[in-house]
Amino acid sequence: MSNIIFSPVGIPLNFHDAYDKVNHWRYTKPNRNYQTVVCKYNDYEPDTNTYDYIFEKTGYKWNLVKHFLEMFDYNKYEYIGFWDDDLVTDIQSVNRALEIATEKNMKMFQLSTIAGSDSTHRILHQRQELKYSITNFNEGMGQFFHRTMIPILLEFFQYHEVKSGWGFDLILSAITKEKCGVIHEVSMYHPGKVSYYDKSEAFSEMYKILQDVYPKFMKGYHNEDVGAYGEPQTEYEITFRGI
Repeated sequence: MSNIIFSPVGIPLNFHDAYDKVNHWRYTKPNRNYQTVVCKYNDYEPDTNTYDYIFEKTGYKWNLVKHFLEMFDYNKYEYIGFWDDDLVTDIQSVNRALEIATEKNMKMFQLSTIAGSDSTHRILHQRQELKYSITNFNEGMGQFFHRTMIPILLEFFQYHEVKSGWGFDLILSAITKEKCGVIHEVSMYHPGKVSYYDKSEAFSEMYKILQDVYPKFMKGYHNEDVGAYGEPQTEYEITFRGI
C-alpha cells in the first residue's frame, strides 16, 4: 500500500545542502514510496513535476486538510502526511522514515529536525546516535498519520474548526491515545519565516483548544472527564541505531 503527502503550496521549492537537491521530496520520481497532492493558494503555480494531484482552494492549512480528507479516498494509503510547503528533505529520507514507521507500527510520526532548523521543540531535534524515539508530541508542520487515525481527526474537526494549528499538535497524542514517533536516522530542515497569520489569534486559538475544546472532546469521544491540557512534552523511549 502506498503513502501520500498533502501540502498547501504557495512558494517555490526550498533547498538545503544537507539533502539531495535532485531528489527533493516533492519531485515526482519513480523511486518514491509515496505520492504528493498539493493545494495551490495565492497566485503561485507549482511546477508540474512536483505533484501527482492538485486542486485550488483558499483557507488555513488545517481547513484545507479537512477539505482534502473529505474529498479524497485516504483509505487507499497507509500513511497520510500533512506538510508545510517550506520543508526541505529528500525522497530517500522520506522513504526511509516511512519504512521505519511501518516496521515499528507507528500511528503518528515525523522526521527529526536538522540542526539550524527553526524549531523550539528539543525532543524533535535530530540525535545522530538514535534510529528513532517515541514521544507524546509531533509538530504540525510535517506530520504523518496512519490512515486509522484519520477518523479521530475528522471527529475533532466537528468540535473545533482548526485554523493555525497552534495547540492542536500538542493534544494529538492525548486525543488519539497513541504515542508519536520521531525518526532520527533521517531528518528534515524547517527554515524560519515570517508568519502570514496574526500570532495573537493563533495564541487565542491555542488556549481555546487546550482549555475548552480538549476537555469537551475527551468527554464526548472517550467519555473521560479531564481538565485543561497541560502535559509537558515527554520522550518515552530511545532506540539506538541498529535496533
